[in-house]
Amino acid sequence: MRPCASVLRPARASFATAARPARPRSSSPLPTKYRSTCMPPRKKMDFDQFFQPPAPADDLAFLLGSSDTSDPAALAAERGLPLLHLDPATIAPDPDQLRYLPVPDDLRALAADGDPAAAELLAGLHELGHSIQTHGQLQPVVVYADSDPMQPHIRYRLLHGQRRWSAVLLLNLPTLWAVLVERPDGVSRLLRQYEENERRAGFSDMERTWALLRVKAALEQAAGGEVPWRVVEEALQISPDRRHDLLRLLRFPPEAQAMLVRYGWSEWTLRPLHMAINAGTLAPDMATRLLRQLATQPMVNATLVAQLLERELASPTPPALTADSPAPTADAPTPEAAPLPAAATYLRRLSRTRRSIETLQRNLPHITDAELRAAMHAEAQALHAQVQALLDALAGE
Repeated sequence: MRPCASVLRPARASFATAARPARPRSSSPLPTKYRSTCMPPRKKMDFDQFFQPPAPADDLAFLLGSSDTSDPAALAAERGLPLLHLDPATIAPDPDQLRYLPVPDDLRALAADGDPAAAELLAGLHELGHSIQTHGQLQPVVVYADSDPMQPHIRYRLLHGQRRWSAVLLLNLPTLWAVLVERPDGVSRLLRQYEENERRAGFSDMERTWALLRVKAALEQAAGGEVPWRVVEEALQISPDRRHDLLRLLRFPPEAQAMLVRYGWSEWTLRPLHMAINAGTLAPDMATRLLRQLATQPMVNATLVAQLLERELASPTPPALTADSPAPTADAPTPEAAPLPAAATYLRRLSRTRRSIETLQRNLPHITDAELRAAMHAEAQALHAQVQALLDALAGE
């Protein structure tokens, strides 16, 4: 049998103007002599649809594709878009936003639990709210009309401006200035949000990684089939090497990924850890514990991470127990014999876990990546077993 023949044409890096993604170099079919002889030809997929210039009626592209010095209110007036003063309680954040920012109630709870990143973020939002209260809101947020069966009071969905919305809520200000646009399609919304966040400080590498997965899923849903990574790279204007580096952050477990967002650590800074996970020399849960130690440091860099990892790997570990191992005695305390935190600490941790699950349940319909959902399912099953064991233990008391 003649072996399968195929040709892969590497995509060249390109740079788009006016914040539009570059179109792949060629969409022409391969010559007949290069087509596979082992498989029937696959249906040709039109990737050009993702690389067209914005339509003249694309208000979102007009508002968000401008420079940082542009006046959104003036641009909205030029397009004839409504500028409204809305009750902030009728607005909800976009559950599919690329940049995660906890809602004010969750921020307060995290700060009360002693989370320094949440406390710092909360202080910044209070400062922004006082500025809006004193000087007025200088730029409107961007919303579209929407409803939420679980929250009947919601009438608008926030596309851009969650910090301003959060600040107004924290200070109980009566209205939020907003531009009303049409509901964007999924691909357009994600690409615009990615472009907007890249222009802002604090967009973490972990959020970029999640954005890669979300954009790929949205492109595949729109195209009706599998989309190669090169199309995602072209759309987001990142190199294949950068994309590979970012995806390595998925080696961290979910709790650790949330910490990466909270503290903004870069892939390069944490490279010693995720490389050790990949090599099998560091367990994922141990990596999470090391990240908790890093969170207490005033300055974190790759050198500090490497030193912490080296010290961890060099420390002696207790041998694994087997059926022939002697039972622990009072003279050989087990790790469980370590001093326990205050009981209130455990209660706060349980409350935090419950709130995290509630947030995930609200956002779950918008998570379409099959691989990510499968990983979540496995984690949820393990959590279910642990919770059931805890309930049995509490009931036994």
